[in-house]
Amino acid sequence: MNISPDALQFIIYGAIALFVLGIVLSILARSKGGGDDEIANQLEKALPGAQCAQCGYPGCRAYAEAMANGTASCNKCTPGGQDTIDNLASILGVSVPTDESEDAIFTPRKVAIIHESLCTGCTKCTRFCPVDAIKGSPRNAHSVIENECIGCNECVNKCPENCIELVRLEPTLANYNWELRPIRFKGTN
Repeated sequence: MNISPDALQFIIYGAIALFVLGIVLSILARSKGGGDDEIANQLEKALPGAQCAQCGYPGCRAYAEAMANGTASCNKCTPGGQDTIDNLASILGVSVPTDESEDAIFTPRKVAIIHESLCTGCTKCTRFCPVDAIKGSPRNAHSVIENECIGCNECVNKCPENCIELVRLEPTLANYNWELRPIRFKGTN
């Protein structure tokens, strides 16, 4: 296959133009923002990275931006635990909010349940579970280990069969997690 000199020249100039455009956009993206963006980056690094939305925001980045803007308090990350809340308060330079309501103390935990009659055993949910709370083998119905599940919603988003549901557990003595431990995923700082 022969490429004419004009076509080759067009490809080379196009590649150079795209490269220069990428550099310009990168510089503009870095210069945009400022103090709030830097604080949001620090807050996002301090969060566990579960993207579980239990704080009421669609992910850790959105929650970090809301904290940096002053529209969210730093005590909403349930999976992160008290250590994460203390770290977020330190980054923001505020004291840890104290919420004395019973709802804050006994926040119902969310867990995934798999409707086994609908599950085909495709294993897509097991690949995306960050804490390996789903058990089962290929082509067989899967189930969730309730004590391990952090309610991150990843399996619900990835299930092609729509057989997984995130449910709130009623807070009882039987299912209350007395030994709450913060989680930290590999690859986060």
